[in-house]
Amino acid sequence: MKSLLAEFARENNVPVDDLKKVIEWVSNPTRHPIVPVREFLESPYYMGTKKADGTSLLYPAILDELDRINSGDYDEAVLTGGIGSGKTTCALYTTAYQLYVLSCYENPHELFSLDPSSEIVFIFQSVSAQTAKAVDYQRFRAMIERSPYFREHFPFNKDFESELIFPHRIIVRPVSSKDSAAIGQNVFGGVIDEINFMEVIENSRQSIDGGTYNQAIALYNSISKRRKSRFSSAGSMPGVLCLVSSARYPGQFTDQKKEEAMNQIMNTGKSSIYIFDKRTWDIKPAKFFMDTRFFVYPGDATKQPRVLMDRELATEYERKFLIEVPMDYLNEFQRDIMGSLRDIAGISTVAKHPFFLDIGKISSCFGTTPNVLSKTKSTLEEHDTISMDISAIEDVLSPRFAHIDLAISGDSAGICIGHVSNFVSTKRGGGTVERLPSIVIDAILEVPPPKGGEILFYRIRDILYALRDTAKMPIKWVTLDSFQSKDTMQILKQRGFTTGYQSIDTTIDPYVFLKSAFYDGRVKVPTCDKLQMEIISLEKDVQRNKIDHPPTGSKDSADALAGVVYGLTMRREVWAYFGVLFNNSTLKSEANPALEISDSTDK
Repeated sequence: MKSLLAEFARENNVPVDDLKKVIEWVSNPTRHPIVPVREFLESPYYMGTKKADGTSLLYPAILDELDRINSGDYDEAVLTGGIGSGKTTCALYTTAYQLYVLSCYENPHELFSLDPSSEIVFIFQSVSAQTAKAVDYQRFRAMIERSPYFREHFPFNKDFESELIFPHRIIVRPVSSKDSAAIGQNVFGGVIDEINFMEVIENSRQSIDGGTYNQAIALYNSISKRRKSRFSSAGSMPGVLCLVSSARYPGQFTDQKKEEAMNQIMNTGKSSIYIFDKRTWDIKPAKFFMDTRFFVYPGDATKQPRVLMDRELATEYERKFLIEVPMDYLNEFQRDIMGSLRDIAGISTVAKHPFFLDIGKISSCFGTTPNVLSKTKSTLEEHDTISMDISAIEDVLSPRFAHIDLAISGDSAGICIGHVSNFVSTKRGGGTVERLPSIVIDAILEVPPPKGGEILFYRIRDILYALRDTAKMPIKWVTLDSFQSKDTMQILKQRGFTTGYQSIDTTIDPYVFLKSAFYDGRVKVPTCDKLQMEIISLEKDVQRNKIDHPPTGSKDSADALAGVVYGLTMRREVWAYFGVLFNNSTLKSEANPALEISDSTDK
């Protein structure tokens, strides 16, 4: 046996001691017999979910899910989907079963080579410590108190209200939402709830580089590292960490974990992450719902979501993505389709309260003009250079306006250059006709920071020099946002550009003007999927009167585009160039004090 074990360890490059720990975990002679999860859930001695009349407190679909989650194949469970789909229920019963399994070992500390005086902890975390304690922890405590097994065989100390202290220093503890809350603790498993709703803070001191602090990622990484350092053996991890949340935005934490699980399956054929993504009608028996269904197209970057009573009303493309929903929810979807997609169907939407409602008009403006630059994204490093297409430059006499959204640490910079091609008459309500500029975007570029490095601003300036001096594009005005812009403004001014400061965050006017240009069809934009997604993801923060991106999104290129459209619309010289009288009342806005451009090019 020893020789076979040694040979297996050598062939798989695994320490023999780690293999012994795994074998102990599976067949420890000091372990009490462990009942299967379904027996644990239904037996009146354990959780007692099966009632005397034979019916169960748990739906059959939930029992099946709990069977799979606790099969021993997974050490993490991502539980997401619609409201009422049983996400939290699965997480709590999974944690109860894992606590029970650990209780079956007479000396768990010895099994995991832990200091006998240390704690083995199941944590409960949420968006706040109060939420973690008042909701999930209290419900879990009530479940454990009702169980004869935990009262008689493995009782906790009832002298403590704030945590459950069991024999062998096994503890169930609600903790704060800070990523440092579990420092020094041997975290075996537990529940992190509403993880998609945790804070994402830009320019945060909590971030190592002063960039964006993502609370969910920081918290998860903190817990995951501790679990692996304390309990992982030969690639095997006992316990299950439950990551629970409703849907919020694309790219949210649960979406990242889904992608990680898919990558594991593609690379190894299996995953250690269980994905639970259900809707209420996936879990509750059919008798709870009407027999008839309606259909919902969830929308994409070019089309708005919509409700359809007949599948045949959808296009062939839309039918691939239709969601079939019980008629019980028709009123909710008709009244608030965006909120219902998130809350009921469990689908993350690009914006809950989108600033740009007419996605079709946004889409129709993209791809209508070429990009003078060969790429829409580049780090501008030697291996990622870009070239210019001089033949794509239209109207070499019309003055150009550029806006640069310089990046903070870890974020991308956005560059946009455009010009006015002509003025068009636009009819408004009541027969009013307005003459407004038609704007062509010559170039759009996102500059992400190099891996492990930072953006070199002189390379951005080099693009402006090359376009003006080599490609003969008449770039006259250049505005920048506030962060780190003073030095760049001064250098550009010395090189003959008319420079100024323009903040897109201090007023919503630039985005109001951009919306008007999109809806009127007065702006042509090169094909750029990232920019298009940024635009349709924008939301209006009514309390702060600000246009912002979702927590997992960005708006660097969108800010650059809004800066150009607003800047060109507000330049009197542009109106004069086309022989049109500049009139603030026509624009329905006073001149924005955030747009400050010095007409002096003196050094």
